[in-house]
Amino acid sequence: MSEITDEELEEVKEKLDYIGLDLNNIPSFLKEFEGLDFRPARTYVEGAHKVYKYIAVQDIEILLTPKNRLNTLQEKYYSASHIYSYIEPKTEEDILKHVTFLKMLKEVTIEEIEKLDELQNNLNKEIPFKVKYNLNYLWQIYYSETADKYFMLVPTEDSDYGSLFYLIKKQIEYYTQGKEQKIYVPVCNMEYSREYLNKSEISDLEKYVWFFTKDWPMIYEVYDQSENLSIQIVGETVVYEKIKSYYKIQLSTKEEAVKFYKLIKVLFIMQTELPHEYSFEVSINKIGGLEFFFNAKEINYESLAEFIRDEVIKCNTEIQKLKIEKKCNEKKLAELNQKADIKEKEYVSKERQIATFLAYKKTFFGKVKYYFAIKKMKASLKAEKEDELVHNEEAIEEIEIGNTIPNKEFYTIDDLLLVAKENDNLSTDVKNLRLDIEAITKKIETVTVKIKNATQYIEEIDSHKKSIFEFWKFANKDKALALAPGTEKKEVVSNPKLEKVFDYEEDLEDLGESVDRLQRKILEKNDCDSIYIASTEVLNDLNSLKQDENYQNLDESLNKLKAEAEKERTLFNAEDFDIFGTVSEDKTKIKMLGNKKHRESRKSKIQILDINKNTTVESYKSNLLSILSRIKKALAKTAISNNMSLYMATDTEINRQGFSVFNIDPKNAINNLGKKDKINMYRVNLKHGVPAIYFSNIIYYDNANKTLPLGLNISDKVLVDMQDFNLIPKKQKLFRINQEIDEFNVKPEVVCLHDYDLVKKQ
Repeated sequence: MSEITDEELEEVKEKLDYIGLDLNNIPSFLKEFEGLDFRPARTYVEGAHKVYKYIAVQDIEILLTPKNRLNTLQEKYYSASHIYSYIEPKTEEDILKHVTFLKMLKEVTIEEIEKLDELQNNLNKEIPFKVKYNLNYLWQIYYSETADKYFMLVPTEDSDYGSLFYLIKKQIEYYTQGKEQKIYVPVCNMEYSREYLNKSEISDLEKYVWFFTKDWPMIYEVYDQSENLSIQIVGETVVYEKIKSYYKIQLSTKEEAVKFYKLIKVLFIMQTELPHEYSFEVSINKIGGLEFFFNAKEINYESLAEFIRDEVIKCNTEIQKLKIEKKCNEKKLAELNQKADIKEKEYVSKERQIATFLAYKKTFFGKVKYYFAIKKMKASLKAEKEDELVHNEEAIEEIEIGNTIPNKEFYTIDDLLLVAKENDNLSTDVKNLRLDIEAITKKIETVTVKIKNATQYIEEIDSHKKSIFEFWKFANKDKALALAPGTEKKEVVSNPKLEKVFDYEEDLEDLGESVDRLQRKILEKNDCDSIYIASTEVLNDLNSLKQDENYQNLDESLNKLKAEAEKERTLFNAEDFDIFGTVSEDKTKIKMLGNKKHRESRKSKIQILDINKNTTVESYKSNLLSILSRIKKALAKTAISNNMSLYMATDTEINRQGFSVFNIDPKNAINNLGKKDKINMYRVNLKHGVPAIYFSNIIYYDNANKTLPLGLNISDKVLVDMQDFNLIPKKQKLFRINQEIDEFNVKPEVVCLHDYDLVKKQ
């Protein structure tokens, strides 16, 4: 290692004074060290923290290891030495360690230590919403069960040493001033305590929560300042379409943990075992956690037993109805089968009759013989019909119906699964019986028509060819009619044209390139400048003039623009215009947009509106009216390229007469609104071809150098003239979303979604 200069030694001395460490008089607590007898787990995963605690600084031993953060825990621990050997060298090897310590001290800054101090002061007031925090990776603190001791491993090959010197500073303050301090840190290599839930239950809980939220949760055991344990589950869930929100479930007692575990396990079993009957919805509750709904009714642990009981009773009732219907349908099917057999025999007798006639009709004795044969066949058929009628009049056994599960005060999930599966099986049987009845009914109708035709043929047999095949052909001539009886004409349904569904996450990039390319062709520079003005707060003035051309209250807006112009540029006293115009930068300036380089200038509303200290309200109004006219003409040239939905989030109502700006991505709509007590989200569904303008890159930049990338890289907004459309309401929906206030707090906001079809006025 290179030598440390006098200047660097002076800098090191300043940091030592700030920490309170005197290398010539090392505190006794830094000299004391007992063996830890720590055995690193081979399965340890770096950074996979499960337990967070408040630990008193004096309870942490400090070990330094000549490794880096990426080495295995075994390598770091077995090569580690107590900090005392780095501070006060006793051997030649210790001298090298001491130089390393001074180098670490040289590289750390006082600002780093102060930043950690400020963070830990905030963490001592409250735990972050997501449990972990931005700089938690700096703390490599472990726990030895054998020694009942915490220790911190500091890799000397890393470059972040703020946590080491912060801890030393706080330990010195404790032993010299009696100033107690706890730090909120993750405890590495520590498993769950199993005090509330065992390991397998926590593993199951992860699976169950993931199943309903479709996002793998993080489950932590968190100990507060008083060593009180809570299980905290943090993750994301979809609250509407593809809008996600963070949630946190805090289980502060064993009873709460067991109740939540039982609730979500029951719901998981019901939805996986009976997916056609049960599908539970998840949403954010009033405190930022999760709540479950079935058919718009909240299901919690307290109502779970009643819910299961109601479902069992409902299934038992349905089973009774299905048993009755099944028995009746079985009886009806048996009767129809008998009727079908009779019809089949009658038709076969017609075949035999015509065959007998063709065999005996040539001679007189043959005709006599045919007469007696037919008489005998008719008598036999009549006897068979009478036997069938007698059989049908026999009494039907009484249907015995009883509950699958006997009535009792409490029902279990096992009871529900039993009756639900029987209900499902009975429902399948009844559906099959209905299909069988429908099929046999059609068969009877078909055979009936064939018998009718056969009878007619026999009556007119002398005028037909002497062939049995001709008989079959005649008998079946109305078969198609028999298969579809009735006089009602069926409506012919043509196959609908399939249209591509727009997905704003998958298709936005391609859409951006295509619409930006098109708008560069059909829109002139003045059009793009005017549309850019509609992307700013000046849109409010535009809408006011759009609804009333005599609108005069523009003074306040103009004064704000003038104040902004003063900040944007410095005008000479004698200069009442901008000498650069819209050319704000030279063409050599390289910028990035969508990960692509370009040399274009960003537009300025001040320049487009020609705002200067001499601008009057009349001239400002005149400019706005010209912009309004150009926007209307531009809207006539452009259109929506796909069937798609657009979103607007506001704390007021939608403007139905003016220009409105929507987002393609609903998440951006909510983020643009910011933190409000109430959020109205409007979703409008537009058809391909309706007038609208995308805020593509060409709207925000001049493309004088022809280097501007294609796309919707700056904004996913779309401009629509609401005056041209009717809003056809479809549905309303309420959901919550957790809005982040800071690292420690979130605020559950209620979002009221209004869903409309946007239909162009005739």
